[in-house]
Amino acid sequence: MSSALHIVVVTCLVAALAGCAGSGQGFDADRMASLNPSQQIGKGPLTPKSLLGVAPVALSLRLGPPAFKRAEPDAEVWQYSGRDCALFVYFYKTPAGSLASTYVDARKTLGGPADTNACLDQVLQKQNMPVS
Repeated sequence: MSSALHIVVVTCLVAALAGCAGSGQGFDADRMASLNPSQQIGKGPLTPKSLLGVAPVALSLRLGPPAFKRAEPDAEVWQYSGRDCALFVYFYKTPAGSLASTYVDARKTLGGPADTNACLDQVLQKQNMPVS
């Protein structure tokens, strides 16, 4: 890939991620640089914020397997289905090479942003898991 094309692709990806930042919950770049993902999620009530900074295995233990998983070289996106929304958890490689959840977003099934707290509750209800 040419240098100019590479710059255009990276710029578009950064712009796309910046556009997502308003509706979901995520880590900032400084925290990501020193992140050591947790292997478990606390036992308290699940919130979108409590899903951040964890390894994929921790999320799987609390929410079960995702309805859909997309893997890329340095990232994974897991999708969980609610009644009328989809909850997305984004994992990115840390400098140490392990995956850590860094962003949580929710979208309405028919399109547009959804409330992440309400969607997480729907996911838990659909999977017959306790909300707290």
